[in-house]
Amino acid sequence: MTSTLTFRHRLEFIVARAIEQMMSIFPRPTVLTFGEMLGEVFYRVDARHRRVAQDNLREAALGLDEAGIRATARASFRHFGAMFLSNIVMAKADPEELASWIELEGLEHFDAARASGKGFIQLTGHYGDWEALALAQSQAGRHLSVIARELDNPALEAWMMAFRTRFGNRVITKDGGARGAIKAFRQGDGVGYLLDQDALGMGLFVPFLGRWASTFSSAGTMAVRLQVPVLPVFSWPTPEGKVHVRFHAPFTVEPTGDDSRDVWEATRQMVACIETQIRQDPRWWFWMHNRFKTRPGSPGAPPLPPAEWLDYSSTPASN
Repeated sequence: MTSTLTFRHRLEFIVARAIEQMMSIFPRPTVLTFGEMLGEVFYRVDARHRRVAQDNLREAALGLDEAGIRATARASFRHFGAMFLSNIVMAKADPEELASWIELEGLEHFDAARASGKGFIQLTGHYGDWEALALAQSQAGRHLSVIARELDNPALEAWMMAFRTRFGNRVITKDGGARGAIKAFRQGDGVGYLLDQDALGMGLFVPFLGRWASTFSSAGTMAVRLQVPVLPVFSWPTPEGKVHVRFHAPFTVEPTGDDSRDVWEATRQMVACIETQIRQDPRWWFWMHNRFKTRPGSPGAPPLPPAEWLDYSSTPASN
């Protein structure tokens, strides 16, 4: 990332701080309403991302008709508008406010994963409010390291870094992700992975929502080779305007001696956790990301897994 501040960088930072100041004078329900309105505006005017969201929903095996696809895409836009404004306000909220906005369930599972002494993978996706999730657990004394790509804007990157590390979490940049993760595991710490982005030709094809999805194998590699447990955790908005966070029981992926197959299987199991959560309520997933961009057989795409690895009862349709 360049350290040079351009005019655009400065303008983006000024706008972000202005929004922060304006939203800070309103109660949280009003901020969420403004955010939903913002998301509604983007749903109506951003034809490209609206089309991506609706195409993703058509390709996902959710059984939605066209009306359901449009309604879910619109709800997703509104949700992420609310998340955007809410997180700006959270950056300066005091701990008592945060505790009243974010509900934590299942922290005993975090403690069990931490007690293994091996470190652990904290698995989630772009579902609900993953930034609020990490902030709330760190405030509750359950710290972890988060792998994240640096923002292109240095001023906003500094603001985001302060937000993410406010209560003791650490950030590992993607450039040094593997080394930073191994160091954290050796210290017995958790490392957060968001495992639902298209990995282009760098990934492995695993089943996801009835399709083949190219997925980064870094978390699967760590789970197999270091035998660290995987701790799934997800969040979603409640009707009362809060964020509910649920930690699930950790699991491990037993090695078979076939390293390539084991990494694929670990990746498949982790993606299956994300799929299960999305199916419970698809409105809260980031459908605007072109998750199925990489297609089997397209130039530069990874190969499909060998037939003997597959459970034919759940093999995706060809893309």
